[in-house]
Amino acid sequence: MRPLARRDRPRRWFAPAALLLLATSGCSYLRARVDDLGDCFLYRLNQHAIGIAAVAKVGPAEVAVGGWFSEYGWGKDTWWQRPGYVLTNHGVGVPFTTLGPLGYGQSWARFLCTSSAGNHPGDPRSFDDARAWLGLSDVFDLDDQAPFRLTTAQKVSDLFGVEVGAAPLLWNVHLGVNVAEFADFLLGFVLVDVFFDDGRVRPPTIPVLPGDG
Repeated sequence: MRPLARRDRPRRWFAPAALLLLATSGCSYLRARVDDLGDCFLYRLNQHAIGIAAVAKVGPAEVAVGGWFSEYGWGKDTWWQRPGYVLTNHGVGVPFTTLGPLGYGQSWARFLCTSSAGNHPGDPRSFDDARAWLGLSDVFDLDDQAPFRLTTAQKVSDLFGVEVGAAPLLWNVHLGVNVAEFADFLLGFVLVDVFFDDGRVRPPTIPVLPGDG
């Protein structure tokens, strides 16, 4: 039997390269599943908060009363973010959101606002977003003041979230679960990416703010 010609011999680098490719693909797959699982939950804790408030949100429908304020918080402001220090550091509900026109010169339309999020209006680099008008939350950016623009997938995702929050005098906690994001997580195991976010780095919880003011 004649020896294998040089070009017929198995390439020595083929097996290691194949193993490396498999390992890399496996890591990417697992990382995507972990990211999708994180997208299913929303959580935020504001320590040293002052106020009394409660909020409940199902899809775009939201009910919020009372108000609270804190210097900082930790968690996630939205489903599709990385956990960290959050932008939201003040409360929700009537009459808190109606104080803006009187104390900070905001639009008198704020009297129709039932929920808000963002930095305190007195902050020199404040961002104060009206999350809801008469109980309808702004998953479609009704007030056009979001610190980052939502994609169509993100808007659809927010329609399937359930959130509750409470501020009992000295701290605030906010929790949520999203059915659509959980479906995306489960389908990801069979390589179905509903929201086309596999492999994409989630943005930080504190995005680049609009201009001063």
